[in-house]
Amino acid sequence: MKAKYFQLMGVVLICSLLLVGCAGKKKIQSAPKDPAVLYTNGIVLFNDGKYKEAIEVFTRLKDYFPSDELYAPKADIRIADCYFFRKEYPEAITRYMEFKKQHPFHPDIPYVEYQLGLCHYRQVLTKDRDQKATERALTAFQNVVANYPDTIFAQKAQEKILFCQRRLAENELYIAHFYLRKGKYSAAEKRASSALAKYPACGLDDEALYYLAFALHKQEKDPEALPPLTQLVQDYPQSPFAKEGRKLLASLKVEGVIAASPASEEVGLRESRTLAKAGENLPFRITAKSTKNIPEKNAILYTGDVVALGEEVMIRAESLLLTMDAGNVPREMVARDEVVVERGEQEIFCKKAVWSPTEKTMVMTEDAKIRGIGEWTRGDEITLHLDTGRIEIKGKKVEKMGEDIK
Repeated sequence: MKAKYFQLMGVVLICSLLLVGCAGKKKIQSAPKDPAVLYTNGIVLFNDGKYKEAIEVFTRLKDYFPSDELYAPKADIRIADCYFFRKEYPEAITRYMEFKKQHPFHPDIPYVEYQLGLCHYRQVLTKDRDQKATERALTAFQNVVANYPDTIFAQKAQEKILFCQRRLAENELYIAHFYLRKGKYSAAEKRASSALAKYPACGLDDEALYYLAFALHKQEKDPEALPPLTQLVQDYPQSPFAKEGRKLLASLKVEGVIAASPASEEVGLRESRTLAKAGENLPFRITAKSTKNIPEKNAILYTGDVVALGEEVMIRAESLLLTMDAGNVPREMVARDEVVVERGEQEIFCKKAVWSPTEKTMVMTEDAKIRGIGEWTRGDEITLHLDTGRIEIKGKKVEKMGEDIK
């Protein structure tokens, strides 16, 4: 019995040793000879959305080739990108910041700076919440525009700046409205004045002017309230705030109130700019280098660096034609030439985009395409439903991009 027992134990021991040896052999991996191979493998995983696996490959590249001047820095950036697309923004911010410190003169620094702004941008909250992320995003994007003006990232950052400024203005006016309801008129005055001074051309001047005038009126500062009221009814006659503004203005005039100073001095001179005033039914704030009225078409033509900023979508183009009906209600808006339509993280490129207020759609044609991770999705016609965010693509075709994902 003892002999059989020891014989059985010997077999078990040998099997165990064999299993351990096999497991050990599986863990042994030969050192890679070329960092380019590892980087390519990581990019393939990245483009497939396998960010966790991609991080492991890029980290392995850095471990084996820490001094490689080409691929080690690129691996650092891609690791940060992986965290960004995993929506782990704090970790992505840390990684991008570390890259800046280690490689301050790297050619990809403009991209890294822009990505830092995007990390904060993706964390922006609604107007009734804390706006620290918005402020940080704005600062980051302004830094990109100031330091790298000739890059594509400066152009993209400028679009985000408009959104951030509008969100901060919305927050100021949300707080101003809260103070008005609580009867804290001095605090409301400061918030409304701040919105006018810091964030002009955001499409909220009419609201800010009314809150400012109303707060001043409640503090018995009617001579100071007269200029913003006058500006409100003159510059924004179709604004929903203009109706109440006209009532208050009429009562002040009946009382013989005289303005304390010109409106331009009271609320500050606004920068020279072209703004669309097509009525309260237009959900976009339009800026451009020049405008031209076309009476025979009851339309306005905007040309030169056109940006149409809406609540959920932003349009950039070289020209934009806004057509209105007999009642000056927007009927159609057509953007042309190098058009970019952005909604959240989605970017759609085309040569022509048509906005329909009745259908609540944006229809893109003429080389229409959507940028994805490592690929383009093209279509003969791409329709964005603005109310739901749903996208329809006719003639869909997917094309792989090159290695450079930026």
